[in-house]
Amino acid sequence: MFWERPKSLRFAEHARAVEETAEELGRQIRAWLRREAVQAELVSEREHRADVIKREIRVALAKARRLPLPKDRLLELLWHQDEIADLCQDTALLMALRRPELGLEMEDAFRSLAEGLSKAVHAHTLAISSFEQAFLGGGLRASVEEISAQIDLVNQLEHESDLLEREIVAHVYRREDLPAFDRYHLVQLVLLLGNIVDQVENAAGDLALLMAGVQR
Repeated sequence: MFWERPKSLRFAEHARAVEETAEELGRQIRAWLRREAVQAELVSEREHRADVIKREIRVALAKARRLPLPKDRLLELLWHQDEIADLCQDTALLMALRRPELGLEMEDAFRSLAEGLSKAVHAHTLAISSFEQAFLGGGLRASVEEISAQIDLVNQLEHESDLLEREIVAHVYRREDLPAFDRYHLVQLVLLLGNIVDQVENAAGDLALLMAGVQR
């Protein structure tokens, strides 16, 4: 049972910090494609900022005696959002280690994958922001259609990303000119990028569960 609405949930704030981490990763991917040095530390700095907010939210949830939303679902949402930033950091660190010869086709594919990732993270941030604003304002029912559409967009973008990941991996294995280690490196990079979008979809799924619980 819930009685009082908080003044802020801070989940939208955390989502925005996570999106800034993903945006920095996008800049580093573009640098990597241009054969420029990858500044993984810039992604790590953004991840750290998101991590600070995450820890503060966890402390606040631990201290709260009465919550307007199920604590376990809030923690699950927070964990998935945190994983997005963590995986962005891991991806930047991996890119900084090696830049195999890609060819124009694969360069375009990686660029498209990065753009899809950015769109998915942004769609999730909009959904979280809409949810938090509507919930705190007491107008969640009126915003259900808008938020559901944003969650559906995340799911669609994840599906498109998944298809593109498969194409890239298949292309990597068809490239007989690629040394075995370069092939392994590129597949691991694709899997990491795919895992980021998977976590975005998971976070959106957590949000959908929260919405379902509040509307009862």
